[in-house]
Amino acid sequence: MYDYVLFAASGALFLLFLVMGILLRNKIGLSLLLVLFAFISLIAGPILGYHYVHASIYKTKISNLEIKKLEFSQAIVIKGTITNYGKESFKRCKISSSAYKGASNFLQELVYPLKPFLKRSILTEEALDINASTDFKLMLEPFTYSKEYNISVKVDCI
Repeated sequence: MYDYVLFAASGALFLLFLVMGILLRNKIGLSLLLVLFAFISLIAGPILGYHYVHASIYKTKISNLEIKKLEFSQAIVIKGTITNYGKESFKRCKISSSAYKGASNFLQELVYPLKPFLKRSILTEEALDINASTDFKLMLEPFTYSKEYNISVKVDCI
């Protein structure tokens, strides 16, 4: 529901700035500025608004995170707790984890997370009320990487 309102408001703002730019076509500088604002609101409005809405309404926190590499099998076990700090109850959560190379400089820290060598996700259909918590367990297998690596864990709940 919130997403539809956000997209409708962005579209309305686009049309408003565009119509104002057309009506003020005699003033070239102001008209071009309004048309520029129209396209910025059309592109940036939904993107920034989506991130803001999901950060405030669907807020989650991962705690008690344990990452353990198993010795006798080629796997990593990730355990943790998800807590709902949002304003609505969740129906399902997608827990994603990825493993990527360890970085030795700033540029590698930016690039390596974009191309992980192993990704896994699980979907929990368990309802999660406001300020409630649930535990999860995720396995990354087969994990055969022997050099330095990093693990990232992300939760998306709706």
